[in-house]
Amino acid sequence: MAAIRDITFGQYIHRDSSIHRLDPRTKILAGMILMITIFVIHQFIVLLCFTALIAGVFYAARVSPLLALRNLRAFWVLFLFTLVLHGFFTEGEILLRIPLTRWTLSEQGVVQGFFYTYRIAVFIGISGLITLTTSPMALTDGVSRFLSPFVRFGLPAQAIAMMMSIALRFIPILVEEADRIRKAQISRGARFEGSPVRRLRQLIPVVIPLFLSAFRRANDLAMAMESRCYSGDESRTSYTVLRFGRNDFLAMITVVSGSGMVVLLNTWLQ
Repeated sequence: MAAIRDITFGQYIHRDSSIHRLDPRTKILAGMILMITIFVIHQFIVLLCFTALIAGVFYAARVSPLLALRNLRAFWVLFLFTLVLHGFFTEGEILLRIPLTRWTLSEQGVVQGFFYTYRIAVFIGISGLITLTTSPMALTDGVSRFLSPFVRFGLPAQAIAMMMSIALRFIPILVEEADRIRKAQISRGARFEGSPVRRLRQLIPVVIPLFLSAFRRANDLAMAMESRCYSGDESRTSYTVLRFGRNDFLAMITVVSGSGMVVLLNTWLQ
């Protein structure tokens, strides 16, 4: 339960930086390029160089990389699953053999597991950077503009963008609500300790009020949107007009050039 307080998805940190001033479409497209580049990398040294590139973006955005590191604590189950999956199902030199089973832990599997776990961590860091430097409304406008060409095929771009924005905005709200409910249950004598099965049972007094609170907030939000005559019409205009500027083109050139150099380095080292 402690790790859930470290989730930063959906949170926006206002800074006066060159990254924050970029068009949201530029940040979304650049993030997609960086995420695709991750899956092309197959060398650990290249992945470290790519991490240095992402750290440079954090520095340019004036956002502490510790926020991304804190956010990774909430994904420890995914990381552990990745390590175990590769460690026990990859052939190689045997490091450990589980008694009474055919399961073996290989050295190559451990190395490969650490590599893919680290790659997932960088992927999560990039996705978190987009939400940290882009306000929910700007993110909604950016997604809506990206999906607008598909409106002629019947795709509800405005509705999809609004749903994504609400989902991202609800994440930090639900995290705070879960932490508040947990503290309230502890003050009433609840204990979130013991075996995994016991911990799951003890989460029931937290999960049920959390779901009820989420439904209540969703209902209040729906009523507020209806009272303001929101219909999700594709012809509705936006208060903020998005325009690509000089800094957006420079940012895209930098991202494409950096990703291209990383891909070439990865190909050269293979």
